[in-house]
Amino acid sequence: MRLHEITEQSSDEHIVTGSLVCQRCDEMYPIIRGVPRFSAQLPAFGAAGTIGGFGYQWRVFNPPLKDSRCASAEIFLDFIKPVSSGFFVGKVVLDAGCGQGRFTRWAHDFGARIVVGVDLSDSVDVAFANTRHLPNVLIVQADILSLPFSECFDYIFSIGVLHHTGDTGRAFCALAGHLRAGGAMSTWVYGKEGNGWVIHFLNPLRQNITSRLPRGVLRMLSGVAAVPLYMITKGIYGPVGTRRWMSSLRKILFYFDYLHFFSQFGFREQWLIIFDHLVPAIADYVPYQVFAQWHAACDLQEVTITSRHGNSWRGFGKKP
Repeated sequence: MRLHEITEQSSDEHIVTGSLVCQRCDEMYPIIRGVPRFSAQLPAFGAAGTIGGFGYQWRVFNPPLKDSRCASAEIFLDFIKPVSSGFFVGKVVLDAGCGQGRFTRWAHDFGARIVVGVDLSDSVDVAFANTRHLPNVLIVQADILSLPFSECFDYIFSIGVLHHTGDTGRAFCALAGHLRAGGAMSTWVYGKEGNGWVIHFLNPLRQNITSRLPRGVLRMLSGVAAVPLYMITKGIYGPVGTRRWMSSLRKILFYFDYLHFFSQFGFREQWLIIFDHLVPAIADYVPYQVFAQWHAACDLQEVTITSRHGNSWRGFGKKP
């Protein structure tokens, strides 16, 4: 890939408008609003509806949330355990499904040499605005199932994205294919274990109703739903999880581990998380054994898979 044309460049030396050309096939790819665009045409619903919903989400919720606890280093490192901040130093890193760039920024701050944030939605415009002051961060619009990169990354992380692609296993292996020898990958996916009520109740509701609603309407309904949930998590789940004398209640409270985690967030963050759960048309729930098999099938070694709050899996593995 090489730079073909620059038609507009900003004072901070970003190429705002221009184009790239593939040296192998001569295909042209535009640079629009500072972001190289490699995205393909998508179907009208399903994948496109999911991608469009997340793009809307990060545009609307970006201002109050880009510096919130949802975007904190602590939350990021919790998603990618056992990786620590020192692991990033000097590495070429890919954030696969970067959204608003909230974790792309931390990869930079932790000392990565180069960070590439990729998303298929138009949230790339938000991510670019949030990271354009960082000289070693590049935001790209592309499909993680067919990224325009070789085996060039020392570390890849993908948080909450693979299970929305429609082919979670294929997406996992596609990402692993971009690791260089000795590189490592962290992924976080919804688990099948611990999510029976979500699979049997929330999933049909999401697929048939909420993902089809006008996004402004869903945003309003999510805010309404956030009011009682905020009161319950702050008034019950938070105290029960932090006060020893109330610990006996943890076993009888519904979905305790996750809702206690939920209780640490403010109202706007909880509103976002509810919207995030209701907007996608596609969401897969991955059994532990299947998740482990993907790591083995991609020849990843030193694999670590742990449960996060009893309803999701975080995995880490290295390419030999």
